[in-house]
Amino acid sequence: MHKSTRRDGSSMVGLMLRIGAAALCCWILAAPASRAQNSGGLPGFLQNLFGLSPKPQAAAPSNAPLRIRAHKPQPHKKEQDFVSTTATRAPGSPGGAPVTANFFVSVLGDTLGILAAQGLVDAFADKPEISIGTQARDLSGLVRDDYYDWPKAARDMITAKTRIDTVVIMIGINDFQPLKDGGETLDVLSDKWRANYGQRVENLVSPFRDAHIPVLWVGLPSMNDDRFNTQVIALNAIDREHAEKAGAKYIDIWDAFADQNGQYAAFGPDVDGQNSKLRSGPNGIYLTKAGSRKLAHFLEADIRRDFDRTKPQTDIASLPPDIEQQADDINAQIRREMGAEKSQAPGPAATPKPSAGPILSLTAPPISAHGALVEALGASTDAPAGERIRALRIGEAPEPQAGRADDFTWTRAQ
Repeated sequence: MHKSTRRDGSSMVGLMLRIGAAALCCWILAAPASRAQNSGGLPGFLQNLFGLSPKPQAAAPSNAPLRIRAHKPQPHKKEQDFVSTTATRAPGSPGGAPVTANFFVSVLGDTLGILAAQGLVDAFADKPEISIGTQARDLSGLVRDDYYDWPKAARDMITAKTRIDTVVIMIGINDFQPLKDGGETLDVLSDKWRANYGQRVENLVSPFRDAHIPVLWVGLPSMNDDRFNTQVIALNAIDREHAEKAGAKYIDIWDAFADQNGQYAAFGPDVDGQNSKLRSGPNGIYLTKAGSRKLAHFLEADIRRDFDRTKPQTDIASLPPDIEQQADDINAQIRREMGAEKSQAPGPAATPKPSAGPILSLTAPPISAHGALVEALGASTDAPAGERIRALRIGEAPEPQAGRADDFTWTRAQ
């Protein structure tokens, strides 16, 4: 009796401990996160339960900066082609080697010469092989050689052996002033002035001619001022005569910058055919960008032709002797397989044809093969021949013959 009571009591105690442990777990799980954080969570509860005091922890100041781990940037890998770009791209193309200029154009003159050089740079932007250089000087001319001596500058360029393939000259808008010849002063466009100025034109061209360098002399365009325009016309005539005499080619641009009456026009068609402003400056002396490009259009053909002449002419290379012999053997084999050699079997030699036949008179009467005169057409006894004569002379239709195209007889089928 006592043993059973003791067992029942121990069973009851174990049951109570299990129920208390389950309740404790439910209380811990149901506690809010803020309470767990303030009390230290499960470790804090156990410390309070068993009388253990937690170690004090230093609280981080509220204004302490956040520590962020810096990420080390990864090096960028440069993408490369499978092979070197210089080996796969043509010179001058994107990624290829730069094109080296091998044709040099030198522009001489005054302000209009400078504008002409700018137009040529735009015109040959697609041709890096052609280099446009300018030695033009503003306010210069052929009259004031004390300011700048152009003939001497031309001689110096040749002496310096500078690479020049073509020369463009455009000069003259500053030359309408008295010219000093020794101790004499020559009036503008007087006879002596014209002769002296023409000689200076030849002196400018001749050094390049002697060096076998082609020269393109560009005439002046029309001007807005009537008096100035008359002087320009006279100067262009002098330039054309003496420049061509010295061996230069004269380029006339007057009509390109004038209206339909040959007078000054500030606007006109550009190189694309669009109406654009071509002239600028006081009295319309100078050229706009569109005008400079239009001016260069009249020089492009000559410069490109000179450039093409400098290119090496590629000849057809002959085959090496061994390859040529192999080609002959192959051709001979093909002829044998096609039976060409059988048709060329040796036989009696053909009579060579004379280079010219017998001389025949166009007015001599016709003769037969044996030398007898041909009978008159009317004396022929051949019936078909008589029918032809009647058909041609009289217009009488010949009798139809069976099966001929003029046989229209129709036989009823049986």
